[in-house]
Amino acid sequence: MNTLGRSKAAAARHVDIQFHSDNMMETHSHPAINVKVQRAPEVDAPDDIRAAAWDEAVERFWQSAGIIAVEHGYSGVFSEGRSIGWLVPYTQRDAAGKLATEWTGQGPDKGYAVYPDVEDKTERRQFIRFRAAIESLLRDSLVYYVETARELTAESQVQ
Repeated sequence: MNTLGRSKAAAARHVDIQFHSDNMMETHSHPAINVKVQRAPEVDAPDDIRAAAWDEAVERFWQSAGIIAVEHGYSGVFSEGRSIGWLVPYTQRDAAGKLATEWTGQGPDKGYAVYPDVEDKTERRQFIRFRAAIESLLRDSLVYYVETARELTAESQVQ
């Protein structure tokens, strides 16, 4: 795991922040949150219902993650990795310096996405609070998946 310990001062703070990069050399790595689910909770439901419940839970998770990002001072989030298992927050300011809260592309007139600078104490605290909220959302999303699968199974048995 690549942690914040890139400098002696950072290592002394014992802050465990993971970094991710989509290239094989891991250059340009940035703070990210691992949201991979290695094994979905077991639920007694047909495969098609489990798949539908999973898709709904995943979609709901990413929508909620974007809202949480804005609540924590970011512009939004995007996913990285082969299995979209890394959640990355970013900030983007328009040409006037205003925080953009919807992705409109990037460029001189639209601004550029910037990753959190967790070497900065304030941004590190912001990221850690955000990570806690996302980890809570992930736990809630797994519960939502199970509940949704059970509800869909019950509905299918009534029909």
